[in-house]
Amino acid sequence: MDLREALGLLRLPAGDAGQALTPETLRRQYLKLALRTHPDKNPGDEGAAERFQRLGAAYALVLQTVHAEASLLDEQQRASSLLDLLMRALQGEQVEEQLRALGEYRPPAAFGIDPAVLFDSRVPPLNANNHRAACSDSGSGSEEPDVQQAFSRAFQDDGLTEEGDPVGGFEIPAGTEVYF
Repeated sequence: MDLREALGLLRLPAGDAGQALTPETLRRQYLKLALRTHPDKNPGDEGAAERFQRLGAAYALVLQTVHAEASLLDEQQRASSLLDLLMRALQGEQVEEQLRALGEYRPPAAFGIDPAVLFDSRVPPLNANNHRAACSDSGSGSEEPDVQQAFSRAFQDDGLTEEGDPVGGFEIPAGTEVYF
């Protein structure tokens, strides 16, 4: 059963007129028709049970479609409002309150990397002075740790090239089945 047939069974308008269909109006129409076509209300009619089941299937299909369209519309509106907030944030406006209202605000502590946590013991830790120098343009580069050199040492210690590949190339252990 397709949507047009389901709308016909429920005696609802198809096309653009059906766009204003809400779950409440759909439910009212279904209950009205279900009371008329229920097999207990039509004891002598052998086709009543089949019509009642088809009516139930039509209701489920149309209700699913209505919910899907409403969900899609909500998602589009949410994306539009987030895009609007992004554009306003890029222009320098403070948008934290609006993000909180949308349930999208994450405090800065949940973002990024904490410079106090060591990535590797070979990378020298940042202290307050180094952190300020790394974050400001006015700081001298001499106080910053040599991260590139630390990474090179880490790759070398682990037997990797600077691109992160094994020094001897990639080898497949003997006895391992490979499927392409």
